[in-house]
Amino acid sequence: MKKTRQLSFRNGARFSTITLLQIATIFDTARCDSMERTGDSHDNHKTAPYSAEGFRLTNALSRHLSWLFGEPGGTRINISKMSFADLELPNPVFTKSVLLEIGFQQCRLPGASFQDATVTDSSFEDAALPGANFVRAYLVRTSFRGANLEGADFSKADLQGVDFRGANLRGAKFAGASMMHADFREADLRGVNTSALNFTGAKMAGAIRDVPM
Repeated sequence: MKKTRQLSFRNGARFSTITLLQIATIFDTARCDSMERTGDSHDNHKTAPYSAEGFRLTNALSRHLSWLFGEPGGTRINISKMSFADLELPNPVFTKSVLLEIGFQQCRLPGASFQDATVTDSSFEDAALPGANFVRAYLVRTSFRGANLEGADFSKADLQGVDFRGANLRGAKFAGASMMHADFREADLRGVNTSALNFTGAKMAGAIRDVPM
């Protein structure tokens, strides 16, 4: 029988369950993808920045999962001033992590969880984050300019000063979110019930939406 570990956070109305096999697959996929992009192989270990940073992040995520589960040797992710641009990593779990001035530009992180995370002064510009979980995340002054955030959940998140210009936010959730000074100019908000949200202080010029504000 496969050993299953269950996280104590919710993704929408469902509990997220991750098996050890799934975790190993996620990390191995990211490492192989990193090697392919740098021309690296198991027999020729290069020190290209992308490969090194990507591999260190997957190791940190593994330790972070152990910390979330309360296991020995677990360490919470708490990093600053690093770049992981162009990284591809499906379903990464950054729940309750601390990420300050981090570059995730053009990353592909479908299904990522940043629930209850602190992510400030960081960049997800042109990144792919469909279905990402940002519930209760503290995202002050972070940029999602041009990002694909279709179906993402920002419920109860702190979005003060966040840059969503040109982002795909179709079907995203913002219930209870703080959006003072957030920038939604030219963003695609179709499928978002904007009439039920408080966009006071937010910039909305050119935003595409179903319900006029």
